[in-house]
Amino acid sequence: MRLAICAQDINSITFRVVTDAGEEHETTVEVQPEGYLQALDQTLKEWKIIPKDLSEVLVVTGPGSFTASRVSTTIGNGLAFAQGIPIRGIENRENLSLGDLLSRSPFEQQTYVLPSYDRPPDITKQKKRNGDKEPD
Repeated sequence: MRLAICAQDINSITFRVVTDAGEEHETTVEVQPEGYLQALDQTLKEWKIIPKDLSEVLVVTGPGSFTASRVSTTIGNGLAFAQGIPIRGIENRENLSLGDLLSRSPFEQQTYVLPSYDRPPDITKQKKRNGDKEPD
């Protein structure tokens, strides 16, 4: 059973499961990134799926919200590592629906996936605060 995770929007995350028999479940949960893991847990419970039933994890790595991309790839990496299953990642630059993306794009197996961005992240520059001197 394959689990796909897509969180390109900061306000929602989409989960899709495809069983070995071809049965599909998909849901989009309106939630901020800090609620993604809880949303996944609740969704799997509603679908009566336990993590050990999964055979691989597919993650849309971005581009999209920096935080959404980082959190969703972290969840996918953690789940794959904990279950000892393959993880695959793919970018979604055309912002296709998860179903369309899965039907037309091969996901390459990886050791782990990294988020992808459509511009350089601005998260490592030191911020100037009031009263701070300019760096030398």
